[in-house]
Amino acid sequence: MFKAGTQITILMILFCFSTVTDAGPYNQPGINGYIGSDFRHANPNDIDAVINPIFRGWATGYKDYLPSDTIGSYGYDGIASEYADPCKALGSATGNEMDVVSLGDLDSTEIVDGCEPGQVTLIFGDSCNPDDPNHIRNVSGYDFVVFENGFALEYTAEDGAITGEMFAEFGYVEVSSDGENFVRFPPVSLIPQPSGSYGYLTVDITNAYRLAGKHPNAGGVCTGTPFDLQQLIEHPDVRSGVVDINNISYVRIVDVPGSGDFNDTAVNNIDPDTKPNWDVYNSNNPIYDAWVTWGSGGLDLEAVGVLNEQELSADVNLDGIVDLDDFRILVKAWLNYFGEENWVGRCDLDGSGDLLINFRDFAVFSTQWQKVEQWRDYP
Repeated sequence: MFKAGTQITILMILFCFSTVTDAGPYNQPGINGYIGSDFRHANPNDIDAVINPIFRGWATGYKDYLPSDTIGSYGYDGIASEYADPCKALGSATGNEMDVVSLGDLDSTEIVDGCEPGQVTLIFGDSCNPDDPNHIRNVSGYDFVVFENGFALEYTAEDGAITGEMFAEFGYVEVSSDGENFVRFPPVSLIPQPSGSYGYLTVDITNAYRLAGKHPNAGGVCTGTPFDLQQLIEHPDVRSGVVDINNISYVRIVDVPGSGDFNDTAVNNIDPDTKPNWDVYNSNNPIYDAWVTWGSGGLDLEAVGVLNEQELSADVNLDGIVDLDDFRILVKAWLNYFGEENWVGRCDLDGSGDLLINFRDFAVFSTQWQKVEQWRDYP
């Protein structure tokens, strides 16, 4: 992406290249890397900030770091050596946008030549021990979180939903139980093709889904993009047992060059325009993001964290207790369908698949009122 000394200049340029689009349907907030005593997001540099106790583990190793750019060069088609150390993606999130490993960014010539996008695979626990508690498992709620280093130009995370523009570099997310066979989360990108030049443009992140890099993690904002293994339950390799989603030891991140030459798999996702008789999108879409980038080009991986089980689905804001704050979010989302302005996916509690917030969801909510998650703790 860029060195620290040029951040202010680049941010000014980003404002000039920002795209203005209607908000999309994918408004789920990121997971806070750091919290304060109120269990809300905290700047990692704040003296009282602590790692969010919702995390129970982090990546412990890596393999197959295969960047698409040349290491040791800060020029075009190069990754500066300070951004080429995969060890920077191990351990807990720091919120430091320079504490990253870069995957590189294919240019148009490399894409035409069939070059592979950059990738890295992170390891969780002892891959030879299926009982290792540090493995990622399909438990209640989200299972793991990917932290990139996107910059938010306009970003708010209120009432269980997000809005805003940010500089984003996206990546596909894949998981494996044996390190050889991987399944990919099926992403959606509704981001329109940029008019004019590409470069360091920004996007409305509510138009992106199941892509690493969707949530900001820079400039005092430390959030990551959550993934739920339950969403892979119908994948053929999961159904056959080739990939065991209750024993995930590997997470692979693959850069998406944002030229539009690489597609999402929207046909595996519900189209919000088909309510109430829900159906999937009828075609896949090209993915656009900031392109071409260099120096720390492509996706910049900061960390991947493993989450504690979220037994209380009604803890909408994920602060570990079902309380008035969650109720306010439920009220605001009331009678909204998926894709409507005030829809909040975590308020859809009843499991019926209606994608509507109504009395069935309130019935579930009421049974969990004032209950507290076991992981909620503050040193």
